[in-house]
Amino acid sequence: MKKKNGYVLLITVLLSIILIQWVIPPVLLQLSKADEPQRKGKGKELSYYINTYDQSLNRFLNYESMLKKTWKSVHHEKIQVGKTGLTQDYMMADANGTRKNLIVLTAGVHGIEGYQGSAMLDVFQHEFLSKINPENTGIVIVHSVNPWGMKNFRRYNENNVDLNRNFIYNWKTFNLNKNKDYSDLAAFFEKNSGLGNSTLHEIGYYAGLGKEAVFSGTGKIQDALLTGQYTNPNGVYFGGNSDTDATKLLKKLYKSILKGPYSNIVHVDLHTGYGPRSQMSIFSSSNETMNQKEAEKAFNYPLVLTPDAEDYYVTNGDNTEYFNKLKQSIAPDKTLYSTTFEFGTLGDDMPASIQSLKNTIDENRLYQHGSSSKITEKMIRNRYLQMFYPTDEKWRKKAVRDFRQGLNGVLVNRGIITR
Repeated sequence: MKKKNGYVLLITVLLSIILIQWVIPPVLLQLSKADEPQRKGKGKELSYYINTYDQSLNRFLNYESMLKKTWKSVHHEKIQVGKTGLTQDYMMADANGTRKNLIVLTAGVHGIEGYQGSAMLDVFQHEFLSKINPENTGIVIVHSVNPWGMKNFRRYNENNVDLNRNFIYNWKTFNLNKNKDYSDLAAFFEKNSGLGNSTLHEIGYYAGLGKEAVFSGTGKIQDALLTGQYTNPNGVYFGGNSDTDATKLLKKLYKSILKGPYSNIVHVDLHTGYGPRSQMSIFSSSNETMNQKEAEKAFNYPLVLTPDAEDYYVTNGDNTEYFNKLKQSIAPDKTLYSTTFEFGTLGDDMPASIQSLKNTIDENRLYQHGSSSKITEKMIRNRYLQMFYPTDEKWRKKAVRDFRQGLNGVLVNRGIITR
């Protein structure tokens, strides 16, 4: 009887090893994959989407000739970003007559999100230029604020800095140690070893998350991440301890815009990830005076998050918040509407939040320490890409429709276009 039990135990162990090592990992990898996106099909929405940084930049450079058909003064400016060998590229078209209105579009603050941003810049070029009066309206388009992150499919820059936590208005008065929650949970967010078998990794992560949820609470985990942290350079959502090269360049651009002749400025910063799946959110700045219902009516758009909204939050070092503060300081008489268009990907329920957290931690661990398993590496990269640049065709088409409606609503409300 003992001998029989021994055989059963041996077989069970062998089967477990086979499942863990050879069966489950390929299944997890397959589940992380998505169908290859198509650029052709019903409707023109899919034609706006591209797959590489070089494709995006080359297309962006063609905008100069498109703009020159209507605007007399158009120029392309490119500035080296540190030692990356890459550039921040601006396309600028000045109003032909009275310089009253200015539209500013920025993409790729979070590098990998620049792919969705690039698609929306192309929508703007092909569908909005004919609506704009070139006699009193100028245009500034920034291809990718964080070109290194975009080219390398990372949210962060070459020094692991999250640029949307790096736009601190005054570093001298900013408390770098203000995020105590992150410090308490750093051991969970940051692992000091490489990744291995995907099955064991999945089990280990959810076990660790369960432990932290019990002892620390889900609220503390969320608070530790959303506002950014400034103490752990190899961690997630690291906001740096001074302006990055890319941040300095964009701050300089904002200052020149506010010191310039345009009195009515609309700025849209393009992001992906947060919010309901397949629904773009217009994310207002903290100085918005309209409540949520008023803003949704004003912009003729179904989801505008204002400071009174339940899901509204403010991060330290936010790009649009900085632009608004700078305006109040150096150009109080100008009108500025600086906002974020956020394209929801995974969703906003608890399972989606857990998956988003896992993707973020896994990708950072892979970048910092690598992986001994090619399957695990591919799985993590697949998940990360889908979290910021979904290949699902329905999602992509809906994103274009949302952008059209949202941008049209904002520009009509601010008196820049009439329809």
